[in-house]
Amino acid sequence: MPEASLNAIRLKRVLLLLPVLVLVALVSSWFWGDLQQAEAALPSLTLETLDGKPYPLSASPGKTRLVELIYTRCPDVCPTTTFKMVQLQKRLTDAGIMGKNVEFLTITIDPQNDTADVLQRYADQLQIQTQGWTILRGDESTIQSVSRSLGFVARKSADGFISHTTSTYLVNANNEVIRTFGMGDDFNTDLIYQELVSKNKEGL
Repeated sequence: MPEASLNAIRLKRVLLLLPVLVLVALVSSWFWGDLQQAEAALPSLTLETLDGKPYPLSASPGKTRLVELIYTRCPDVCPTTTFKMVQLQKRLTDAGIMGKNVEFLTITIDPQNDTADVLQRYADQLQIQTQGWTILRGDESTIQSVSRSLGFVARKSADGFISHTTSTYLVNANNEVIRTFGMGDDFNTDLIYQELVSKNKEGL
C-alpha cells in the first residue's frame, strides 16, 4: 500500500479516537479534582502572626475560614484577590458574622521576602481590618507543608516571580476544605458572601 495511503489511514484513526481521549482526560480531571478537594485540609502546624506570636492551624469550632495564599510582589492576581476580600470583609461585618463565625487567613508563600514589615505594608495599602482577619508567615518548610496539604502549587522563577495555583479555600471547623474558589477576577464576592452566610445559618 502506498505510504500516503497508510498515513491517511493513521490520521483517520487518530481523528476517530480523539473525542474518546478528550472525554477520558476530562473524566480523569473531574475525578482527581474531586479527590484532591475531598482530601485537602489545613494541616496541624503552627505559623506566626505579624507581631511574632505563634498561630496554630488547629480546628476552629463554630467558625468557617476563608484562606488565601499570596505573595506581596505578585503583580496582579494576589492583590486583586485581597482587595476583593477587603470588600467581602465589610459586607460580613455589616452582617454581624465577621470575626465571630467567619475568619479570613492570608498566608504568604514567599516568607523569604515577605517579612512581617512587608506584610504589614501590604495590609495597610489594601486597607485590611484586623477584625477576624489574620496574616501569617512561616519558614519555607512549613509553608510548603501548608501548600501541599491544601493542594496549592507554587513555583518560583529566577526573577522572583512565583507561578501558583489560583484558588482560595473555604475551610470548616474541622480544618477540612469544603469548597474552593478562584482568585483575581475569578474571585466572586457575591457567591462567596452567600456561601458564608449560608454556612453561618447552618452552624457549620
